[in-house]
Amino acid sequence: MICRLFLTSLLAGAAVVTALAEDLPLPQARVILAPGSEYSETARVWQGIPGIERAPKGRLWSTWYSGDEGEGAIGNYALVATSGDDGKHWSKPFVIEGPKGTKIGDPIPWLDPKGRLWVFYNQLTEKTATRPTLRGTCAIRCDDPDKATPTWSAPFLVAKDGILFGKPIIRSSGGWLAPFFLMGNQAGRPETCTLLSLNEGESWEWHGGTSIPEPLRNFSEATLAQRKDGSIWMVIRTSKGLYESTSKDEGKTWSEAIAMPQFEGPSTRACMMKLASGAFLLIYHDAKKLKSGAYPRTRLTAWLSDDEGRTWPLRLLVDERSSVSYPDAIQAPDGRIYITYDHGRYNAGEKEVLVAIVSEEDLRAGKFVSQGSAQRLVVNRTLGYGNHSDKRTEAEVAAKLPPKEKLHLYLLIGQSNMAGRGVLDTEKRLSRQRVLKFSPNNKWTHGIEPLHHDKPAAVGAGLGMSFAREMAEAYPEATIGLIPCAVGGTPLERWEKGGDLYAQALERARLAMKDGTIKGILWHQGEADSGHEGKSKSYADRLAKMIVDLRADLGSGELPFVAGKLGEFLALESKEKQPSYWPLVNELIASIPARVPKTAVVESTDLKHKGDQVHFDTPSLRTFGQRYASAMKLLQK
Repeated sequence: MICRLFLTSLLAGAAVVTALAEDLPLPQARVILAPGSEYSETARVWQGIPGIERAPKGRLWSTWYSGDEGEGAIGNYALVATSGDDGKHWSKPFVIEGPKGTKIGDPIPWLDPKGRLWVFYNQLTEKTATRPTLRGTCAIRCDDPDKATPTWSAPFLVAKDGILFGKPIIRSSGGWLAPFFLMGNQAGRPETCTLLSLNEGESWEWHGGTSIPEPLRNFSEATLAQRKDGSIWMVIRTSKGLYESTSKDEGKTWSEAIAMPQFEGPSTRACMMKLASGAFLLIYHDAKKLKSGAYPRTRLTAWLSDDEGRTWPLRLLVDERSSVSYPDAIQAPDGRIYITYDHGRYNAGEKEVLVAIVSEEDLRAGKFVSQGSAQRLVVNRTLGYGNHSDKRTEAEVAAKLPPKEKLHLYLLIGQSNMAGRGVLDTEKRLSRQRVLKFSPNNKWTHGIEPLHHDKPAAVGAGLGMSFAREMAEAYPEATIGLIPCAVGGTPLERWEKGGDLYAQALERARLAMKDGTIKGILWHQGEADSGHEGKSKSYADRLAKMIVDLRADLGSGELPFVAGKLGEFLALESKEKQPSYWPLVNELIASIPARVPKTAVVESTDLKHKGDQVHFDTPSLRTFGQRYASAMKLLQK
């Protein structure tokens, strides 16, 4: 498995790097330096498996992978972002994407001894009628990683038939040694192995390894460090936690892998490295076993060893939350340690790549005490819906839907204060069991906030969840099904019959009604009309007609309709010093029950904004939702 390096210079302003590598057995990926909207945060439905590296003068580089399908799907691609201010702000990522039928994954950045930055990644191209499945580790490289926009090489092959899962180390006798998981054509070689380069990365050869028993084997992601006596220590992922193996001949032969009893835990990657002080760092999970016998990916913890990994008496809790995993780390010359990991890889409102900055002082103290330490710095957060977890949940919910008459449906329409812009309070994100939402795929799923997806970068807590909880309490035999259709910044005319949002809401409601019974409509809108005197004065007439039209099209002439008043914190004039007529709009909203039967209006008195004088804060939204529920219950009597 020998590679030759092919470099290409970039044309000024070029958005895509392309080059031919004559002996590349895998179809060549492309580097997209200016990716379009199809790769944006709103298009990506999951993300994770991050890596981190630091250039000689301090620029940080982060890698991870993602896509518009679930993890591991054909079409996944790698992303690379950079920070020039120590992780406080990060660039828009560029993309490494394979040709059709290819998955790019597991990127890992590494700064070699010559100051060059490598980004290794796994490539798999699915088989066709004329060729078998092709897989291997490839890389791109730059020689100037302290630049915000360095010149990158064309993708080139590192090794066939496997995945380079961790950063290489420099052996004391010379040569670069990297952990490698051999797949495909093993030719009798152990799968948990190493690659060696003796010519500064010009070529890489299989060098030796150990084997994890088949029942315990789960990608065998490994990490390496060399001890003072010259032996090389390997820490390996298994289905039962971490195992270890040692080589006394610099990687040629390895001992039988054995369990590390202190680190029985979840099947996931760990990060182990030797620090400048000689202490060893291990980042893994300090998780408690569940009743099922499994370990969750929770309580990401950094351990410190002063005897080269034989004991681990010192620890620092990096992130106590669930769904935290896949750490990678590097140490800066000043001793600070940058730890990256993913959080909520598939979870709405999470799906983020994070960085923590710690020091040995923190590790020895067991808490963050050093100047310059930091937690949960956000590298990137993605917002799309539709990963494999979302689809599995939809299928599970569909299989357990209640009878149609017991699935009570509520249509949520209006603009941003109905969609919800509150900060998500974690303890209240999950619904009770009897609350569902109609997903962007027009499928039922668990009622987890954010409910709406109108503007994924902005959505958060809304009034719908507290409304649903109250209704579930009032009707213990029913399941509450929310149909989120609100869109921020939209005027009433788009919600009137003939408008695009009226049509979209009606279509989604009719689809949902195949499974349930429509019980009411929730409305909050008016801010977008308040800046225009004529639209404000005609608001009540237009809203009343919309209610009548929508009820008729839904086949329910007296369907309960609850509207909420606009926030009393709204400004009386715009930034352009134009008057706002929101007090008039509020008066006209209040007149609706006198105009249209089976309608109600809830007050916004004493509710607060979140600091922008536009959107209700989370506690106010919870209260607002309860007020909507109280009004709805009265209408339903």
